[in-house]
Amino acid sequence: MFGAGQIIKIVAILIIVLVIAGGIYYITDLKAALVTSQMNEQKLEEGIEAQNRLLESMKADIEAIQKTNEELRKENEQQKKDVDALAKKFDKRDLGVFAIANTAKLQELIERGTKNALRCLELATGSPLTEEEKNAPTPLEANRECPALINPNYTSAN
Repeated sequence: MFGAGQIIKIVAILIIVLVIAGGIYYITDLKAALVTSQMNEQKLEEGIEAQNRLLESMKADIEAIQKTNEELRKENEQQKKDVDALAKKFDKRDLGVFAIANTAKLQELIERGTKNALRCLELATGSPLTEEEKNAPTPLEANRECPALINPNYTSAN
């Protein structure tokens, strides 16, 4: 029925068809893998962009924190200078001798100092300046205890 030549032709044609079908399947699989790879690449690029935005945001936050820290450090230094200046004022005087000699004057000074110190606390916690404080010719005349809170540009002469 079939001769050897025909069987070889049929086998050869079958092999060619199988090779072509396998090649088509392989190419189709490669295309699917390529689409998957492209989708993965796009997701990775989006992730990288998100990370870069986050890094920029973190850099900006770090700069803001450093700036705030520097401002706080300067303010702390100024407050330390104010405390040191106040300590020097007390070091110059012998309060006990003064109290014996001028009891009424000492009482007046303590009351004024206490009133000014309490006002300093109010100003430090955000209270607005009074008209008297705004109109004082110098910050020292407005409040001798904390002139830097009345006028932020004030620097002590010490």
